[in-house]
Amino acid sequence: MRPRLWLTGLGLVTPLGVGVEATWARLVHGERAIRQITLFDTAGQRVRTAAEVEGVEVPRGGWSRTSIMAATAAEEALRTARLDVRRMRVGLVVGGTTGGMFETEQLLARLHADPQCREVLVEMLAHPLTSTGDRLEERLGPFARIRTLSSACSSGANALVVATAWLLAGEVDAVVAGGTDGLCRLTVSGFNALGAIDPEPCRPFDRRRRGTSLGEGAGFLVLERADAARSRGATPVAELAGWAVGSEAHHITNPAPDGVLVASLIHRAIKCAGLSPRDIDYVNAHGTGTPVNDPMEAAALARGLSAEVARVPVSSSKGQIGHTLGAAGAIEAAITALVVSRRTLVPTAGLDEPDPAMGLVHVPHVGREVPRVRAAISNAFGFGGMDTVLVFADPDLRREAPALAPVQPVVTATAVFGPCGLLGTEACASLLERREPGAPVEPEGHLDPGRARRLDRAAQLGAVVVERVLDDVGGRELATGLVLGSAFGNVDGSAAYMHRIFERGPRSASPAEFPNLVPSSPVGHISIYAGLRGPALATADLGISGESAFAQAVQFVTAGEATRMVAGAVEPRSDIVERVLSALFSSQVSSIATRCDLAAAVVVESETEARRRGARIMVRVRQTLEVRGDTPSLVGLVEPLGGRAEVVLAHSGCAVGPLLDASAWASCERRVCGPAVGESDALGAVAIAVAAARIGAGQTDEALVLGLAKKRCHATVLVRG
Repeated sequence: MRPRLWLTGLGLVTPLGVGVEATWARLVHGERAIRQITLFDTAGQRVRTAAEVEGVEVPRGGWSRTSIMAATAAEEALRTARLDVRRMRVGLVVGGTTGGMFETEQLLARLHADPQCREVLVEMLAHPLTSTGDRLEERLGPFARIRTLSSACSSGANALVVATAWLLAGEVDAVVAGGTDGLCRLTVSGFNALGAIDPEPCRPFDRRRRGTSLGEGAGFLVLERADAARSRGATPVAELAGWAVGSEAHHITNPAPDGVLVASLIHRAIKCAGLSPRDIDYVNAHGTGTPVNDPMEAAALARGLSAEVARVPVSSSKGQIGHTLGAAGAIEAAITALVVSRRTLVPTAGLDEPDPAMGLVHVPHVGREVPRVRAAISNAFGFGGMDTVLVFADPDLRREAPALAPVQPVVTATAVFGPCGLLGTEACASLLERREPGAPVEPEGHLDPGRARRLDRAAQLGAVVVERVLDDVGGRELATGLVLGSAFGNVDGSAAYMHRIFERGPRSASPAEFPNLVPSSPVGHISIYAGLRGPALATADLGISGESAFAQAVQFVTAGEATRMVAGAVEPRSDIVERVLSALFSSQVSSIATRCDLAAAVVVESETEARRRGARIMVRVRQTLEVRGDTPSLVGLVEPLGGRAEVVLAHSGCAVGPLLDASAWASCERRVCGPAVGESDALGAVAIAVAAARIGAGQTDEALVLGLAKKRCHATVLVRG
């Protein structure tokens, strides 16, 4: 039987209050926190209301509103779980979309307008999505492992799914996982441009609904294996019993109206929990209040719960705290767990005239106590159709979750697209024989013009390399997932967007451009372009974002979340990254002055599945090792098996030598990707693709791929399949 996962700590920062108790007290009474925005000037905005968190004080030194809310919530979660990160292996997973955008959007506009601007460099320390994890490490760490991810509005929920994979694999003892997002001009202008905001506080499932309301906040949950929690005397709030992740492959902003994908996730999550729809006593809906989301979700619940939909109460908290974007999936997961624990249903505020077409059982206006909540569902949906369903259960509920079958992850195809051209699996093996990079890439000729119409540069690069690697693997399976790394996201696009807003006003915001500024946008676009319906998300980890994406794909396959994942990195050349962010965050010394457009991907899948369909297995994944700290070491790295072994590096930075010299891989030949490809934060993904291809071509038997970034180290060991 699969190990049980207990939720032992909660932390919340919401527009209703700072802390779980402050939020809960106002939540169950149906109070609403949606009011006039005071954080910034809203002149020119179509709608000027949102749900703000009051009293947020942001420290200096690289902190942002997003990060300090996360630290407050994560600290409460650790405190209520009575968890000491110095005595246990505790992981941290942070989901989000805005990062330090509120603090840096004016700086970005200046950098766009004045390419010679230099005085704002240090002020950009708060900008990257990864900065929140870094700040939490400083204040609450050390953590055994950190992951930063984005899947738009399902980011916080997917942080919990990532945590389950780590716990079930035994890689950590506990995880504090959640989501955080602060309000900013970019998101307020963007959602206004989409026409997605209700001028009044939003009314989920109401017949008169006109759109959502934006909010901000943070939610973090501590998850542990039940046996470990019992051994230290921890008391569970609830059990995270089931989960399911998938992509609609439909549209970058609008959900598929039939709700078929979401219904299948509800089925899978309930089955994962070892339950049936008869055991579900409550649904915390995504419930945005938009004309398209609510009927889709109602249709999905009708399909997923069948006849039980006529019994199960459904509510949405967005009428009270707004749509908190990347934090929503985590905040609402925490609320769902509290519903299970406290046997109190929370209401849908603003629901005065329920839409009869929905066919749902509602909890309007105020909460109510019930005898018991055996199990409850929490839904989270994101741009690009990146959807997640979680099931929380009473820890005393008798159930039998399916056992985990052992899985060996393997690599079956590789591809690289950049100045070296478009290289498939075989050509990747000889990539390092090139003496210097070639001409800049032009993705347009490799794409279908109709399907690629809305793709920005990053999505174009990624679509080309993903299509190639899928062709090499021998066709597509709809359940294939996608995880791609990006160090900084669409910085130049965000800068141009904000410059236009400051110069011409918020109504100049483009509804076509805005969705492309979300960090997970390339993944969403590519999933739609390639028709992929498996788990989809983006990772951010500075210069080792590609390695983090690969590790995450391995963990998803190992945990049974997908039988096949495409993993890699996409980095279009960015003027601001080259001039500003690389100087602040790069720990590599490179002789290559100019950055290039670059994308790389590999296919990771279950060995059992690969053999079933007769695929060529290039390599087995022997180990992925993630290390952080001012002086990272390779303690715990496996030794070479004794055959031909080599080390493949993205860069030949000065920090690499001492690390390798102190390891069992010291005498292995070292190969460097940068000189043959060009400078890019996607080079780590290239190194993994090259190492796998070289082993597959018989040029070596085993390879260590070693990547370094600021206070980060990632090691991957691949061996002949």
